[in-house]
Amino acid sequence: MKSLAGFFVGMVGLALAIFSDVAFAAATECSGVVTGKVVGAVVVNDGDVCVLGGANVSGGVQVNGGGTLIACGSTINGGLVANGAAELLVGPEEIGGCLGNVINGGVHISDTGPGAPPGEGPPSIGLENNAIRGGVFLTGNAGTINVATNTIAGGLFCSNNAFDLGDEGRPPNTITGAITCTFE
Repeated sequence: MKSLAGFFVGMVGLALAIFSDVAFAAATECSGVVTGKVVGAVVVNDGDVCVLGGANVSGGVQVNGGGTLIACGSTINGGLVANGAAELLVGPEEIGGCLGNVINGGVHISDTGPGAPPGEGPPSIGLENNAIRGGVFLTGNAGTINVATNTIAGGLFCSNNAFDLGDEGRPPNTITGAITCTFE
């Protein structure tokens, strides 16, 4: 009986390894402009600048350390995860003609770099004009963060960021759920 259980555990492990590789292989590495339908995830790596312009991503977006994401008028199914990104501008009004996005899933942003000094350029994180259908978690980010005119269904949670959130004096966010962030 023990050998049958061991065989079963081994087969499950093998299946997980195979399917994990398949899921990663289905990811689209983004360095440049991506539009239209993207089957699977989008991954932004160190040194890459990814612009999602009217894209429809079916598997979420992951921004790795040193990557930059600009998203305008896109739909992201599966959420957005960034750890150590250089900069994230998701629906920023500062970029002329940039429309907000629909994000079906949570947004988890941690350890983003400092970006431009406060008041001297775009924020290191800009979440503006988006419909986010999941919680937003901002943790340990070094630069300025603007969160403005979003509809967030799932709460807004902050911890250990270098700055309080800014809203650029624009209309407030509509947030369903808890809020642990402080705005300037």
